[in-house]
Amino acid sequence: MTIPVNTRSSQDLTAAHSAALQTAEGTNPEGDTAPATAFDSQLRALLSSSGGSQVNEEELFAAVIEERLGATASASVAEDFNMRFEQHKEELTRGDGYINVEKAANRALQDMVSVGHITATQREEIYNQSFMAAQLDDNHDALYDGRGGAGDDSIAVADLESALLSARVAIEALTNGELPPEYDGESDDLLSEMMEEDADLVTPEGTSVDGADEFVFKPESESDGKLVILLPQIMTGEIDHLLLKDENGNIIEEGRSTGVANGNREHFRFNRAGEDYPENITVEVRLASGEVKEYEIPNPGQRYD
Repeated sequence: MTIPVNTRSSQDLTAAHSAALQTAEGTNPEGDTAPATAFDSQLRALLSSSGGSQVNEEELFAAVIEERLGATASASVAEDFNMRFEQHKEELTRGDGYINVEKAANRALQDMVSVGHITATQREEIYNQSFMAAQLDDNHDALYDGRGGAGDDSIAVADLESALLSARVAIEALTNGELPPEYDGESDDLLSEMMEEDADLVTPEGTSVDGADEFVFKPESESDGKLVILLPQIMTGEIDHLLLKDENGNIIEEGRSTGVANGNREHFRFNRAGEDYPENITVEVRLASGEVKEYEIPNPGQRYD
């Protein structure tokens, strides 16, 4: 995705932020009464459902995704996202009650691509906008929840109204091809860098990738004769999804995670043997952090490791 960068001065962005703050508080810059925006109203409804007075970055991220789907696709797509998001949260709930909300939101967003509601390109745009709009602290490279004790730097929370304002100002800036105000002072190229896919691409040498104990593309598994992919141990527990894409970037199939084995590596299985897929496919791995790793597979009928 390409968004033109309109480089405005920090004074302009600060002024825009100030105007948005006044609007959120009920007045415009001239002092007149201003109605709440549809963006505010929708996010307030989504975030208020948790019943708390504070919002963390992961919760805000999920809410902005749903708002963006409604604004750019349709209300029914946003509703489907919400349903799948709740399902994924239930799947990810640990025994101690902890839920990886960011991971659940990423999985539900990927579902929107898998069922044909949006394209992969639209997914990237919504993901990137939502990630940037959900920033509530000075760390712009990650999303944090509100779990932890005093002094924990992996907590990022704000009161509901402040979170709404921050997200709206960020989305307005991004829509205009600008950086959100909290990114003021960072590189003018940051927006285009963040909004473009930043995948780490691995090209095999022959059929060699990174050694038999790391990534493995196995065309025929012993259990069912169909494709199975093993991912490096360092990725275990951090994987949002794994996709097979053709040489034009179209999604062929999403892998099914079937557990961890063989050196604590997560396994993903597919519906066909490797030789039944087209040549020059790419294995795309997206991690919960948003990082993307891609492996080129010239001949799916061969083993790569």
